[in-house]
Amino acid sequence: MQNKIVIPGKVNKLNSKKFKIDKDKKSEIDITIEIVDEGQYSVDKLSIEGLPATMNDGSPIEWLNNFAVKKAGQYINQRYFVTIPGIGNSKLVIFDGNGDPYYYTGKVTNDTFELTDGDPAIGKTT
Repeated sequence: MQNKIVIPGKVNKLNSKKFKIDKDKKSEIDITIEIVDEGQYSVDKLSIEGLPATMNDGSPIEWLNNFAVKKAGQYINQRYFVTIPGIGNSKLVIFDGNGDPYYYTGKVTNDTFELTDGDPAIGKTT
């Protein structure tokens, strides 16, 4: 299991529901998240160190960003949208810390897709 190492100074609150999460390593990408429901949210940028290197099928994972979204100190389990510039038709990988990383099966439109897990690492395979 990955240790959750918070990297300070990498989250910009754009408004009460929208946050920009800056990359930490060269291999990462700056992303934006927008939460659907109103509320008081806190977002942390997490390290990608210690995340799984490959999928069960052997495909190598390129981790793009890792973050946590909380409301009242608890990871959210509600709709929000993630925008990753240039993600296009890449095979997205999600890792929520439970079990193995899995391929995202939802729709990606204009580099944006929907999640509900408040503690995801997001990557891609080639």
